[in-house]
Amino acid sequence: MFSILPFILIAGSFGVIVYIIVKKYPQLLLLDVGTLPEVQESKKKDEIIRKKAEIQTEKSYKKFGAMLEPFIHVLKVIQLKFRILVGNIYRKSLHEHTSIAKQVTHIEKIQKIEESSHLVVQAHQDAEQEDFVTAEKKYLAAIKQNPKNKDAYKGLAQVYFEQEQTDEAKEIYKFILQLDDQDEEVYLKLGEIAEEQGKLEEAVEYYQQVVLINPNNPQRFVLLFDLLFELTQYETALEAIEQALELEPQNPKYLDKFIETSILLRRKDLAEIGYRDLRMINPDNQKLVSFEERIDDI
Repeated sequence: MFSILPFILIAGSFGVIVYIIVKKYPQLLLLDVGTLPEVQESKKKDEIIRKKAEIQTEKSYKKFGAMLEPFIHVLKVIQLKFRILVGNIYRKSLHEHTSIAKQVTHIEKIQKIEESSHLVVQAHQDAEQEDFVTAEKKYLAAIKQNPKNKDAYKGLAQVYFEQEQTDEAKEIYKFILQLDDQDEEVYLKLGEIAEEQGKLEEAVEYYQQVVLINPNNPQRFVLLFDLLFELTQYETALEAIEQALELEPQNPKYLDKFIETSILLRRKDLAEIGYRDLRMINPDNQKLVSFEERIDDI
């Protein structure tokens, strides 16, 4: 009997507990654990600890950053120097590459110029032998090697002129003036072509350019005089022969032209000066008598 009593007491106690739980279960479901003072106090402690940890971590980061700052500065300096070094190496490499390319181009250019000059020499020889076909080919090849070779253009123009291809020759001479507008020889050639074509006024313009380029050659002034005299432009012709006489005052041919033009212009004073000078230089000149008579008739 005594052995069953403890079991009955335990069973009764368990039943009471179950009854209480069942009765209070709805209230337990509505209970918010977070609102309990103990829980709230625990959360505050956790929050405080977390903030302290964050502050401590931030301080540690700042301290660590401050410790690393000199090292980082050194790294930046090293990095900057490295970039500068790399940049200098790149620029030097680029400069050397460009210099080499220019040097190669320069050498090739010199070789082409030399080849062009050599071809011109050969073409001149062919032209002298009147092998104009071969000369033309070599002049053209020379121009291809060096498009600024004036001698090649001049030779080619002369080849066309010799073959009576005057229009082609004229165009080439005009092109040469684009390379050098002070080439006396080219203006002379253009004047010669204009004369052959009967374009005397055009020839005068070319010869005027000649004397402007080279005012110290009396023959150029005489050349201009002859054309102007043929065009009956005696006033201008007289100026041209006067320029020739300034360079060669004792040339009897120039004095002859000067006297003749002065008489035509009825410039007795000038004609007498020319007559006097001619008689002093060449007293046996057969024209002196005729000049004297014509001067007296002015």
